Amino acid sequence: MNRTTAAYLLGPEIAWLLMLAIAGLIVMFNQPVVSGGHFKLIWMNWYLPTIGVILAFIPLFWAPGNQWWWLVRIVISGLIGVSLLVGFLSKSASYDDIRDVGVIMGFVFFVGIGWAILLGVGSVMLFFLMAHLAFLPVLKWILIFLSLVLITLRVSWELM
Repeated sequence: MNRTTAAYLLGPEIAWLLMLAIAGLIVMFNQPVVSGGHFKLIWMNWYLPTIGVILAFIPLFWAPGNQWWWLVRIVISGLIGVSLLVGFLSKSASYDDIRDVGVIMGFVFFVGIGWAILLGVGSVMLFFLMAHLAFLPVLKWILIFLSLVLITLRVSWELM
């Protein structure tokens, strides 16, 4: 398999398929939905879309051809991927009764958060593409920062 074929097969869509597979495994282990599993599924709406957005931008570094086309492809797949992932997790956390009052608003909230992260990371990449700068060191520090934020959120969740 040559480099171009591998780059197109390992594009941003594979990151979203991976996130959906991980979400499917998490949902499978939390069925039937109990109170603790419900809150775990809701909290996965914070982590999985953020990780998916970061993973979707990684193929931009080895992608041959026009970087602008790859950026458009990443943004479109990110918009669809965040919506599908959050929708799947929100539907899986549903009790299908009166206790689901906040699930729809949670869907809107978490999709908005995912799209904001996508817009932020996309804006940074757009800046680096326009300025013709090497953005691999900056991405490394962004990933380190986001990892620390996610670890902090996880630790604070466990302390509650």
